[in-house]
Amino acid sequence: MSTRKLVALACAATVLLAAGGLAVEANGVAPNGVQEQAVGSLDLSKANRRAPVAGLYDWSKAGYRGGADLPGAADTNPDAACQITPAELAAQFGVRPDDGVDDSAGLQSAIDQIRTTCSPSAGYGKLSLITLPAGVLQVSRQLGVDADYLTIRGAGSGAGGSRIVFRPDADTRYDALTPDGSDWDEDGMTSGSAKGGWIWPGRGLFRVQSRGVHSAYASEYAAAPANRKDLFEGTVNVHWKAGLKLREKTGGAGFAARTGDTVVPLASSGALTDFRVGGLVNIRAANSLKFYAQQDIQPADGTLQNIHMRQQIFTVTAVDTANRTLTLDKPLEYDVPVTSTSDGSAAIDGAVYDSKAAPIVDPVLGVGFENFALTQDMPNLSQADAVHNYGNMSPADEIHGIVFKWAANSWVRGIRTEMTGSHPIVTEEAYHLQIVNNQLDGSWNKGKGGNGYFRGSRVWDSLYAGNTSRNLRHFTFQWSASGNVVIGNDFDSDINLHGGWERNNLIELNTVTVPYEHRSANCRSNCGEEGGGGTDASTWFPVWWGAGKKAVKWSGSSGPRNVFFHNTMTKQVAAGAAYTPYYADQQRIYQFGWSGTAWQHLDAGGVPIPDWAGREQLDYSGGHGVDATRTDGGASLFLKSVGGGTPSPSSSASPSPSPSPSPSSSPTAAGCLSARTVKGSSWSNGYGMDVFVKNNCATKSVSWTVEFDLPAGTTVASSWSSVRTQSGQHYKFGNVSYNGAIAPGQEESFGFNAAGLGLPLSCTVNGAPCGGGSTTPGPTATPTVTPSPTPTPTTPPGPVVDVSTAAQLSGALAAAVPGQTIRLAPGEYHGAFATTRPGTAAQRITLTGPRTAVLVNDGPSGDAPACPEPTAGWDPGYGLWLAGAPYWNLAGFTVKDSKKGVVLDSSHHVTVDGVYVHHVEEEGVHFRRSSADGVIRNSVIEYTGLVQPGYGEGVYLGSAGSNWGCHGNTGGADRSDRVLVENNRIGPYIAAEPIDVKEGTYAGIIRGNTFDGRGISGENSADSWIDVKGIDYLIEGNAGSFAAPGTFANGYETHNPGSTPSFPNGCGNVWRNNTSDLGGVGAYAVKITSPSSCSARPNVVYASNTVTRAVSGLTNVPVTP
Repeated sequence: MSTRKLVALACAATVLLAAGGLAVEANGVAPNGVQEQAVGSLDLSKANRRAPVAGLYDWSKAGYRGGADLPGAADTNPDAACQITPAELAAQFGVRPDDGVDDSAGLQSAIDQIRTTCSPSAGYGKLSLITLPAGVLQVSRQLGVDADYLTIRGAGSGAGGSRIVFRPDADTRYDALTPDGSDWDEDGMTSGSAKGGWIWPGRGLFRVQSRGVHSAYASEYAAAPANRKDLFEGTVNVHWKAGLKLREKTGGAGFAARTGDTVVPLASSGALTDFRVGGLVNIRAANSLKFYAQQDIQPADGTLQNIHMRQQIFTVTAVDTANRTLTLDKPLEYDVPVTSTSDGSAAIDGAVYDSKAAPIVDPVLGVGFENFALTQDMPNLSQADAVHNYGNMSPADEIHGIVFKWAANSWVRGIRTEMTGSHPIVTEEAYHLQIVNNQLDGSWNKGKGGNGYFRGSRVWDSLYAGNTSRNLRHFTFQWSASGNVVIGNDFDSDINLHGGWERNNLIELNTVTVPYEHRSANCRSNCGEEGGGGTDASTWFPVWWGAGKKAVKWSGSSGPRNVFFHNTMTKQVAAGAAYTPYYADQQRIYQFGWSGTAWQHLDAGGVPIPDWAGREQLDYSGGHGVDATRTDGGASLFLKSVGGGTPSPSSSASPSPSPSPSPSSSPTAAGCLSARTVKGSSWSNGYGMDVFVKNNCATKSVSWTVEFDLPAGTTVASSWSSVRTQSGQHYKFGNVSYNGAIAPGQEESFGFNAAGLGLPLSCTVNGAPCGGGSTTPGPTATPTVTPSPTPTPTTPPGPVVDVSTAAQLSGALAAAVPGQTIRLAPGEYHGAFATTRPGTAAQRITLTGPRTAVLVNDGPSGDAPACPEPTAGWDPGYGLWLAGAPYWNLAGFTVKDSKKGVVLDSSHHVTVDGVYVHHVEEEGVHFRRSSADGVIRNSVIEYTGLVQPGYGEGVYLGSAGSNWGCHGNTGGADRSDRVLVENNRIGPYIAAEPIDVKEGTYAGIIRGNTFDGRGISGENSADSWIDVKGIDYLIEGNAGSFAAPGTFANGYETHNPGSTPSFPNGCGNVWRNNTSDLGGVGAYAVKITSPSSCSARPNVVYASNTVTRAVSGLTNVPVTP
């Protein structure tokens, strides 16, 4: 199942690798200070936040500074001494990109200079700035970011931007592993009195944390070797040195404070120096046997710990030195016993443990990371081997991307992480963070000990919005995390309430699509869970909840009132099965761990569940631990308005009977909606169809469900922008999080590809006849193919330039500005259409039109330069050419009768959506000259290579090594990396391969496409659907067929050409869930031409691939289960 949306990264970042989370206005202000106006994005500003809904938690102050806008240009210190430019990094600190020299010392020196000279006089409206250069920086050790009020900003996270390559040195890698070598051993990593646990959650590339050393450890710190000194850094904040014990409140019966209190009494002794108004304090409640018993945990269930499971950072609003009390800025969310026995419990392990008020003596404040990429380089490991591998591939390298510890009012936006050592972003005692519009992809370690999470631990009042996570183990809240909002994200792993009394978190408007392969038993080495236990036979569902008897292995049960609302969650429950909805009632409020009035452990038949695994589909409503008695008519419990639609209700959610986690009917009146179908291209055994749902009501709709039957012999092969379920020949499509709300008079759409030629019958929308008519022109079986036009887009955001002549189009392309939309009228446009005008991540440029808007280039003409460049007097004959023009959207129109179709040169982050390319002399769409991070989806390409069949590829990613002299603009190679090719129909009569993946390109995704092999010419070795010479591609969910005429050898092939510079070409690629019909002609569905060439980075063919009518079989290499 795939989605069809983009994240418009507010404040600069990237178009996401795969379909991403909801677009987010990062509180409305971009780094250049321009107010963003993207319609359909999430406005996170304070003005757009709902007042607290009666009876629910108050999330209105989540995020940076309690809802303040993220910083813009006006918030940067104008003093040049506090702005370190790329030129100054090079001249003063020796930090130069692409020189292969370790930049660790220089970057640390720059941070230290800001800390010393600027931070003391800085503030949230006077931020220092370090600007990273474009290019690759090398880092070998952890960088301590303890300079308050500092932004570290790159030149972009995609091709041509800033990229940090982390290669941890011997002093940074962990030299203490568990006896079996499977995990970092915190207890075995010692120096003097310190243990590795003091630096939990572990080292990172960036560590936002004080490096202050408590005076008691000064001598040990001085004596510690280089690989142990960090154990003592930050000890000024540790609770056993800074914290004070508590005393019983008046009439408290053993408790210093109760849930709802705001005043905490301190013990009669101990200095109050570190407690100050406006400062931060962590109120830490000791565990007790009675508290464990609440969680269905008894001493026999596991190791009970004398620790502070219940914690929370507060702002101090008053310090009464006479009465020795603290006043907090908000009520406590848990009871605080004076000690572990003062509530009447026996001692744990015979020891009494004290609750504490621990001031954060030296918090790091106001640190932001923006607009760069980071990766941990592991040259001896294969990224493909990490996909759905929930083990630790290199335990000594379990090092994170960005760590926040004892940090507040900080942010991460527009960051791309690729293959970090463990967690890409992780928190541990952090407060009011904002993590927005980031792309997190992959981890080398996702196994035993709890690695490879998007991890929110001991994090409070923070906001996670518009992020996309791929190939990680979980997104987690754990260890008392509370008051956080998770909104508009896109995950392919579970949202994991991991245990440790996490509570009061809001999880809404997220897309969570979890494949069957996402399961702990998918593990090759060093397998297990955070508590050290082994794998199990279950497959992770979109939600995971920490049952007490399970989670006691590492902490305790999940806590009260974690709320799920209006998410689009689907699960593939078996290998190859369709995805099914999960907790799908879009308007129901699901409160986990709640009876309706108090905390309640989840139970089955009144007996607390011992483990979530295997019990994910039980109904916990009706008094069994999930309170589902309330609904809300809005699209969000956090925001007034989502995407500019009708505001959410502002006062209360309604009680509702008959709660259920199963799908329910839409609350929109059935008669208000209509649906129409638009059939696009047809081929010999199928067709594509878009379905448009229109709201004919006077008020906004909030959800829809379209149902129809297909005749026997026709099935839905793939779909997008919807949640699909099936019962025999009856299909049901529900909206996803971003297209359910439809304004009056407007439309939203989804689509599908059909296998077979039967058309939908008995169409209904929300139970009523669709009624809106149907447009279904005949199939496109001859060279004069005319697919139906796509509907005219609704009015886009930003300025619109309407064009209806070739001259107007040429002028608009030449003068395009960020945020602009160029809208084509129906008709043919003859000319040389090119642009060199860049958009930005925050304000993309769009060229859009109906299918009947057709671009034709009658060239080429003029004298060509040595390498293709826009040159006066030369027309290369390209239907549309983007040269040095990143951040464009190309949507809906047609390109035909040209030398090449669409060519992208040095144009990263370009999305091609719903474009029709046919009857071109050479290739259809070419991503060239490091046009990385692009997307082509929902498009049709056919009849290519009409003049030069050997050059008639459908989609061409990168360039042959022989052409890198012209097109190798990234380190001498064409690095058109990370392109997503999704849900396209390519063929028939593609003279070369439907997709050609060239050497030197990395980490693309090719999924959900349909390949019609008729007409493959065999020229220039063109005899397969995809020729893979790139590295670490994921090829999944595609459907290919071959029938005469044509030359056909294998469905998919790899080749391993040499190149300068050298790459592991043709290695590390993964095939899964593809279906192949070789027509009785092709030998293998997947032919790995030279397995020995990839012994260090093998290609992987999973058993989920299927083949019919093959001469030889599925593949020539061993199949991976």
